[in-house]
Amino acid sequence: MAKNPYSLFFLGLLTYFTLASFPVIVSGQPPLLFTFGDSSYDVGNTKFFSSEFDPATAWPYGDSVDDPTGRWSDGHIVPDFVGRLIGQGEPIPPVLDPKADLSRGASFAMAGAVVLGSQSKTVTMNFGEQISKFVELHKKWTDKERAEAIYMLNIGADDYLNFAKDHPNANLVEQIAHVANVLSRISRELMKLYKSGGARKLAVQSLGPLGCLPIVRQELKTGESCMEMVNFMVKTHNERLSRVLHAMTVPYRGLRYSFFDFNGEILRRINEPSLHGYTDTTTSCCGTGSRNAFGCGYSNVHSKLCSYQKSFLFFDGRHNTEKTDKEIANLFYSGDKHVVSPVNIRDLVGKSVSYLPAQEI
Repeated sequence: MAKNPYSLFFLGLLTYFTLASFPVIVSGQPPLLFTFGDSSYDVGNTKFFSSEFDPATAWPYGDSVDDPTGRWSDGHIVPDFVGRLIGQGEPIPPVLDPKADLSRGASFAMAGAVVLGSQSKTVTMNFGEQISKFVELHKKWTDKERAEAIYMLNIGADDYLNFAKDHPNANLVEQIAHVANVLSRISRELMKLYKSGGARKLAVQSLGPLGCLPIVRQELKTGESCMEMVNFMVKTHNERLSRVLHAMTVPYRGLRYSFFDFNGEILRRINEPSLHGYTDTTTSCCGTGSRNAFGCGYSNVHSKLCSYQKSFLFFDGRHNTEKTDKEIANLFYSGDKHVVSPVNIRDLVGKSVSYLPAQEI
């Protein structure tokens, strides 16, 4: 009896999507995962770095997983989900945890981290200090492990939010100059990560529309509008960062990268909430104020908590809900070229690289 051609088509389609959900592993073992950035990627480093109170270690952070873990979310965050997708069974630990098992990788990200500035002016490790910490520890892993590892980065948000707060009347030239300074430092640190750390596979997340964050709308009283100055700098940053990554592959032919359009995905959700299963994309699930954007996790603030986190895009004034981060991670891992290019993380894992020994500093 002849087979139904439509059945064969749908069977092939099902097979494709089933295989797409499995990690592509080069060495037979899941690649190591290293993450760098700010609070959106922090898995608990902040609580080990400073004795100051860390709101992310208090309820209702972690509410969806029944335990505050130092993540600025009601549950897991993007690197947790990506780690699972590349074959890791447990989330990678914060590098500053003295009991951490670093055999699968580590998170160097920390809340408040900036690209520009020094540690003496902050209570966090800035981006350069995170990279230096990795280079300091790089011999814990073999050249091959570091070459095949995935290095996730999400940094720069605080540089632009702080600039807008400190220079509300900055003109176009000053804004562009600030973007250039941020990108110059990022480029320098990425070269250090490649040359001295042995990194070969970068997974870089673009900055979201920071001017549309609930905390920005609330503090600057923008109403239904976003803060255009911040969004302009972010847009310029993202466009130029894409070019920086491409340009790095010319002198560094062993470098591979994925660049994820986080900005576009968040804007799509803000502008079409019902299409993505949200009822609110401009107000926080946890907090207080006109946008419910301030004070989540603080015992002396009478924060409100929404009844259903999955209906909100943002959990607090500037961080996503677990639902949002899971969707972002899935797109980062296996999305098409409209959202992640030149390859997604799944294909990045499968790309062969040269694992030349890291240079000594």
